[in-house]
Amino acid sequence: MRSTLKTIVIALIAGLGGAFIYQEFIGPAPTEIIREVPAFQNVNFERPERNVDNLAAGPVNFRDAAARSVSSVVYIKNIRRNQRSYSFMDQLFGRGRTGSEVVTGSGSGVIYSSDGYIITNNHVIQGADEVEVMHEKRSYKAELIGTDPKMDIAVLKVNANDLPAIDIAQSSDVAVGDWVLAVGNPFNLTSTVTAGIVSAIGSESNSIRENFPIELYIQTDAAINPGNSGGALVNTEGELVGINTSIITRTGSYAGYGFAVPSDVVVKIVEDLKKYKFVQKAFTGAELVDITEDVAKREGLKDLKGVLIESVRKGSAADRAGLESGDVLVKINNKVLNNKAAFDEYLSALSPGDEIAIQYERNRRSYESSLVLENVFGNTDILDAESGLNEDDIFFSDFLGAELRKLTQAELDRYDLKYGVKITKIDPRSGFLRKLEDLKEGYIISAINRRWAADPAAVARYIEQYSGRIYIDIIDNKGRSDTKRYIFR
Repeated sequence: MRSTLKTIVIALIAGLGGAFIYQEFIGPAPTEIIREVPAFQNVNFERPERNVDNLAAGPVNFRDAAARSVSSVVYIKNIRRNQRSYSFMDQLFGRGRTGSEVVTGSGSGVIYSSDGYIITNNHVIQGADEVEVMHEKRSYKAELIGTDPKMDIAVLKVNANDLPAIDIAQSSDVAVGDWVLAVGNPFNLTSTVTAGIVSAIGSESNSIRENFPIELYIQTDAAINPGNSGGALVNTEGELVGINTSIITRTGSYAGYGFAVPSDVVVKIVEDLKKYKFVQKAFTGAELVDITEDVAKREGLKDLKGVLIESVRKGSAADRAGLESGDVLVKINNKVLNNKAAFDEYLSALSPGDEIAIQYERNRRSYESSLVLENVFGNTDILDAESGLNEDDIFFSDFLGAELRKLTQAELDRYDLKYGVKITKIDPRSGFLRKLEDLKEGYIISAINRRWAADPAAVARYIEQYSGRIYIDIIDNKGRSDTKRYIFR
C-alpha cells in the first residue's frame, strides 16, 4: 500500500515538474493579444522610467492632435436582417416559425459637418438594412446619402445639429515622413489613437485592390485595424488628411501597412454626393504611364521627369488640346507632376467642365495649352445617379472595333430591362463588328444566347471567343426588339 502511494506521489511530482519545464522552456510561445488602448489611457498613463513632460515638449504634440480629433470620430453599426425559415417538419410539429436573424457589423466614421453629415467606408455599411451612428452616448438612425465604391467612401446623414465637425487640411500638402495619427471608434464610447508616419503616397496599388478597391491612397505605418475602418487620419494639428480604409494583412490584424483615402478626394466625393447623389469624375481622354528607365530609353527621353502620354482617344479633351501619344506632361495648373499618382489625385478633385492649364514636352521642346475636362461619356454634362456611369462601365474592344458601355439606370427603366450593353461606337475601317450589318451604333444588346448582357468587357470577350451559332437579342434605335442569328467560324 505504502509502495503504491509512494509511486503515485513520485509520478505526480514528476508530472508537475515536467509540465513546468515544458511551459517555461520548451513549449510554444504564447499567442500575443494585440489591444488597441484608448487614447485617453495613452495620455494619462505614467511610466516611472520616462519623462512625460519632456515628451510633451518635443517637436510633435500628439496629445493636442488627439484631443482635437477624437470627439469628431463616431462608432457605426451595420444592421442586416436575414430572413430565416424552418423546414416543413419544423413548422408541422411546432419546432419553430419563420422569423428574422439580425447580423451586425461595425466600423468608424468621421463627422464632416455640424449638421449631421458623416463620412465612413463603403465596405463598413455595404449590405446594411439599417445604419446606426453612436456619438457620445447618443444613438442616431442614419440615412445613406450616397457611395463611391471605387474609392470605398460612403456618406451618411443623421438628424442632429451642433455636432463637433472635424477640421480638414489639404492632403496635397502631406509628404512622406509626416507624422500622422489614425483615430477610430471601434468599440463604441472607446476611441483609439495610434501614431505613425506617412510612408508612401500613390495610386492603383494591386496589393490594395486585393482588399478594398481604392484608387488613391496615403500609406502609413500607424496601426489601422478592421474596427478603425472609416476613421480619421489626422496630422499633428488634429486636422483630417485622410479616411482610413484598409490594411494589408493575411490575419485581419495590423501588419505594418495602413491606407487612407486623401482628404482632397474625400471632400470632392462628399460634396458631389450631397449635391448630385453621384460623384462627378473628370477625364482627359488620355492614357498616362509613369516614366521609368525602360520607358525613357524606349521613348528617347532625356530624363524621368513628368508623365508619359501613352495614347489619346480621338475627339477627346486631350485630342482637342493638341496632345499626342509620346508627349510628356510636366505641369498641370503650374503644379509639377512627378508621377501618375500626383496627376490622378489632382484630377480627382475636379469635375467635368473644369478647365486646366497644362505644360508638356514634345521632341524636347516645351508647349502650353488648356484642356476642358470631360465626363465618362466624353462631354461636360453634370451627371446624376440615373444617368451616370463609371469608367469601368465602358469598354473598347480592338477585336470588335467597337466601344460598348453599360446602360444607365434611366435607360434600363426606359426599356424595362434589368441589364443591357449599348454599342456606342463602331470603327468603320477595322474590327469584327462592322461586318455585322444588323448591329449598328446606338443598338442595345440585351442578351446573348439567352444570357443577360451585363458587362461590356464580358460581352466583347464572349463574342471574340465564340464559335458556332449565336443568338443576339437587340433593341434598335427606335426601341424595337429583335433576335439576330449568326454563325461564327
